[in-house]
Amino acid sequence: MKQASRIWNITFNKAVTTWGFEHLPCEWCVYRCQSPTGTIIFSLHVDDIFSAASSPDETASFKALLESQWEIADLGPAKFALRIAISRDTSSHTISLSQTTYIDRLLERFNLTDANPADTPMVAGLQLHRPDKTTPTPPKIEEWRLHTPYRELVGSLNYAAIATRPDIAYAVSRLSSFHDCYMPDHWSAAIHVLRYLKGTRTLSLTLGGDHSPSLLGYSNSDYANCVDTSCSISSYCFSLGLGVISWSSRKQKVVADSSCYAEYVALHNASHETSFLRQLLDGLGFTKSSPTPLHCDNVAATRLTKDHVFHPHVKHICVKFHHVQDMVSDGELRVNRVCSCDNIADILTKSLGRSNFLRLRTYLSLSDPSLR
Repeated sequence: MKQASRIWNITFNKAVTTWGFEHLPCEWCVYRCQSPTGTIIFSLHVDDIFSAASSPDETASFKALLESQWEIADLGPAKFALRIAISRDTSSHTISLSQTTYIDRLLERFNLTDANPADTPMVAGLQLHRPDKTTPTPPKIEEWRLHTPYRELVGSLNYAAIATRPDIAYAVSRLSSFHDCYMPDHWSAAIHVLRYLKGTRTLSLTLGGDHSPSLLGYSNSDYANCVDTSCSISSYCFSLGLGVISWSSRKQKVVADSSCYAEYVALHNASHETSFLRQLLDGLGFTKSSPTPLHCDNVAATRLTKDHVFHPHVKHICVKFHHVQDMVSDGELRVNRVCSCDNIADILTKSLGRSNFLRLRTYLSLSDPSLR
């Protein structure tokens, strides 16, 4: 049935709301119930449920409610879900997410189990471009494309990039721009990313820690990064405690005529994610009245979020990008200046050299459990 998934969601939602659960306004697949006996939060993924409760009794009560309505299987503490391995360290209050098995399957699928690993996802300074449309594509290239699984490889890499591996987000974002015109150099760059994953297959994203959860963001852009369109690259990453919980690297939809404009657009994109994360934390019971710090390495863009100090030079900026100013004035966001070398989001805007890449990667809280 084409409507089966929708009917299931409606049925499930009707049942849990009668039990006192409410879905978060910003994320309808996350439910929360606050009662005198405790709190329970769960997320729904099709027919899989991941729950967290303030006590074992709350978990048992929730399980009993589910069993009263449907036949369920309790798999205990989550160890593997959605091709992501989950491990806990109760002494340090951390959770580690990794995709070692998923990467091994990719290496086997694309015949790279014996390939040499790479140090970085993309060669430093590499500029990929689209082929000239005015030049006919050689028949050999057309035949080569039919037998080269470029889209399959980039799509598979993309799942790793959005799930647990922010270190390859920029490379995958750039490779995704050539699905309709990929050439041998694009294929080589995609293979390079997979070779990098082979050498870092055991890296895990560590979240949590002993410190109280505090939302912190970094925003950055690489001016006129795309050689075909002159568009810049926007990026942001947010951490909550030890590791990053949200990140993005994508090409801007407008052509910025200055680095200030490009950085301001990047701040605009980051401000939207800030709004979502603040709403999500508020719905989970972690309300923050203080502004969320967002770091930017461009002085002009930072000052522009507080006041139109360069009004004669920014009159052409679209009104929608000034949303970040509203958040600053409303006390939801505080844009801070940070040195370029300390901007973690820089790893999401360009291909870096080995030393800088490895240094910034540690700030993402990506580490090898075997080396701890």
